[in-house]
Amino acid sequence: MTAKIEAIGFTATHDGEVALAVLLRFPNGGTSQVQILSEDVAKVLKNANVAAANDLVGMPWSVLNI
Repeated sequence: MTAKIEAIGFTATHDGEVALAVLLRFPNGGTSQVQILSEDVAKVLKNANVAAANDLVGMPWSVLNI
């Protein structure tokens, strides 16, 4: 099994820019948060074939690989 996207939010980067915060849930119950920079969000959505960031919830983490 692979990690799944559990939740989506927003966060600020060290440079003060907005990034998509993606909470991943692993099969063993562990979690991790990754950030997707604003300039990469459209690429992730296209890769996942969805129209909005919230549509990523429930998908495998591999859709974040752009």
